[in-house]
Formats: sequence, C-alpha cells, structure tokens
Amino acid sequence: MNLKPVTFSKPRGHEPRISAPYVPGKRDKRFWTDDEDAIIREYFPAGGAAGCLARLEAHRTPTGVYQRAKNLGVTSSASSPHKGRYQATQEMDERIRKEWEQLDGKKKGEVRDLADRLSVPRWWLSDRLQALGLTIRHKKEPPWTAAEDELMKKAPLHQPDKAAKMFREHGFTRSPTAIVVRAKRLDLSRRAARKELSATQAAKILGIDSKSVTGRILSGELPAVKRDDQRRIQQGGSSWDIKPADLRQWILDNIDAIDLRKVDKVPFILLVAGEL
Repeated sequence: MNLKPVTFSKPRGHEPRISAPYVPGKRDKRFWTDDEDAIIREYFPAGGAAGCLARLEAHRTPTGVYQRAKNLGVTSSASSPHKGRYQATQEMDERIRKEWEQLDGKKKGEVRDLADRLSVPRWWLSDRLQALGLTIRHKKEPPWTAAEDELMKKAPLHQPDKAAKMFREHGFTRSPTAIVVRAKRLDLSRRAARKELSATQAAKILGIDSKSVTGRILSGELPAVKRDDQRRIQQGGSSWDIKPADLRQWILDNIDAIDLRKVDKVPFILLVAGEL
C-alpha cells in the first residue's frame, strides 16, 4: 500500500474577528455595576424608576430599571404596575398613533424604546396598541398532529428551510424555527437526517483515525465536498460531506487497506450492502 504524505499545517487565511477583542479592565455599559445596584436599592422603594434614573447614567431606561429592580428583589408601592396607575387619555392615544406610524417595524426593541419615550411600562403599551387596533394578539401555534410528528422523522432536519417546504408539500404549515424546536422536543437529531457522512463518522465505520480520512480527501483519493454551512476558520471551518456510495466504492477499491477487526461491524456491513 502506497501512502501519500499529507500535511495539515497549512497557513490559514485572514478573516475578521467574530467578536470584539478583549480589553483587560474594560466593562460593557450594558452590565450593571455595584454602584448602580446600590442606587436602585436605596432610591427605588421610595422614588421608583424616576428616582433612580435621576442618579444613573443616561443610557439607563425605565424598563431596564424595572427589570433590574425585579432581579434584585426590590419593590416599590409607588411604582407597582397596577392597572389603574396609567390612564389612557385621548392625548396619549394620539401620541401613540403618531409615534407608531413612524416606527420601522423591523428594528428590534422599538416597542420598548417607545414605552420609554412615553414613560409607560412595556406591558401597558402592548395592551394599549391592541386596544387601539394597531397590533393583534399573537396566535398560539396549533398543536402538532401525529401525522406531522411522523413526517418529522423523514424531513431533512439539518436544512430547516427544505424541511418547511416538505411540510407545505404535504399540506402542513410550519416555519423552519418551529420545526427545529419540535425536533428538540421529540429528541430527534438534526444530523440523523443527513444522508452524507462526515469524516469523523466515516472514520468510526472504518475503525481508523479521522485524520486518515481527511488525508485521503485532501489527496483526492476519497471524493468529498465541504458543507455549505458558512462556518468560519475560527470555528474550525466547514465539515466534509462524504456520500455513502463514494465511501462504499473506496472500500471496494481498497479492501486490503482496511483492518476488518477494527471496523464498526453493523454500519460497515450496511454500508457495503448499500443500505446506509
């Protein structure tokens, strides 16, 4: 058996960082400091969010103060969100309509920012938007049927968009996100639906090291393609996809190079028989 030397020490191309570089001692302003927590504990019980905001940095919002006070277990009778505290006046309704027309609708956190500008809680603004007919209440997802759960076992879960298309072809309307969540609840592996084998899976079947499989791929001896998952170099790069038919043909052409004592017997026999 002639083995070709393969090197894995190849230079990596430069790509921008996925996250911001770490700076020792620098703290992101979204995290609450001990001094800010002390302000909330001292002034929130008597003065509510307004009493705290007068002493906090400008980037703090009423919604953020309410949430932080809740996390700290600090309450205030003056700022408790009772239904009768916030009145829906005609002037307030007109301002809500005017502000709502100017929102983009795609930017995350717009409703929260609008609630801060109006000095009302987020929950109150959401209820008022529904009362004014500007929004509709989110409908709960319909229960999953037995037929859909059975279709989940056949759907390409590793490609949620294709799985959603498959559901539509069978008369069901499920979003890609709903399919992914359902797969987790049913404890279905999203990798199990993939017909192709990774280098690690192929190596386990053959009873060899995964680098041996990768070496044969790089040398062109074993056909394989990179997955289109857009993984960056910092994440280890995309995995290899090996078609079972190509691996079966490689086994038949290199049967002398395989130690049958080390193979994973059941998957190996299924692969050679063409049932994998």
